[in-house]
Amino acid sequence: MISSIFQNILPYLTWNAGTFPVVQVLVSVIMWALFYVQYRVLLRSCSAEYCCRLVTFMHGFIVASVTAIIQFHIGPAPWEVFGAPNKAIHNAIVIISLGYFIFDFTWCCLMGTEGVAMLAHHVLSLIILSYSLVTQISGAEVTAVCFGAEVTNPLLQLRWFLREHGQYETKVGNIIDYIFVFSFAFWRFGPGSYLLYRAVKSEMVDLFIKTGAILLYMISLVFMHGVGKFFLRKYVWKMKKQTDKLE
Repeated sequence: MISSIFQNILPYLTWNAGTFPVVQVLVSVIMWALFYVQYRVLLRSCSAEYCCRLVTFMHGFIVASVTAIIQFHIGPAPWEVFGAPNKAIHNAIVIISLGYFIFDFTWCCLMGTEGVAMLAHHVLSLIILSYSLVTQISGAEVTAVCFGAEVTNPLLQLRWFLREHGQYETKVGNIIDYIFVFSFAFWRFGPGSYLLYRAVKSEMVDLFIKTGAILLYMISLVFMHGVGKFFLRKYVWKMKKQTDKLE
């Protein structure tokens, strides 16, 4: 059944390089916007940010799950096919993510909830995703980056939801903090660093993709600095102060 559904939508996920799939991307934007509107209607007592973060959680979970299957099961690994033409599954992931980032960037600008680093991340993501769709190249690398960027996002949203419901300062909150911090550092600066190194060295990767990857990595360093400061402040320095008091 899934195979037949995919075969039916396959023509909408393939097109010639040099064209932009306006209709497909517009459908993606509308889909994410409708999810947000639905949450606003069903969860009237919750804030607009609460509903937007539910949409963000959905996007992170869906994209991380599908890209994990692509990278670790279907294959091949992105560094084995640098600069290769996009497959339909790559286009599907890129369209889903592009629609989400257009929705979320618009929402963040209207609400004024995010800082410069996050807005820069969104703009750069929009440019790279759009470039991959138009040129129809490097779909494997781009979706691998989507995995690394989104795999920890559901944990980030869970932390916010726990805080919103007064359950953050608990053992569950501490466990999620540890998993989030260490998985964030591992995926972005372990496999992420290796992928960046191989991509920059490869002659098969487009210069635009290389530049975008380096800029995204630099933004990740900014995020990691903030995450590291939070972890040190809450779990290292706090524990040290408690130990000093006991002594």
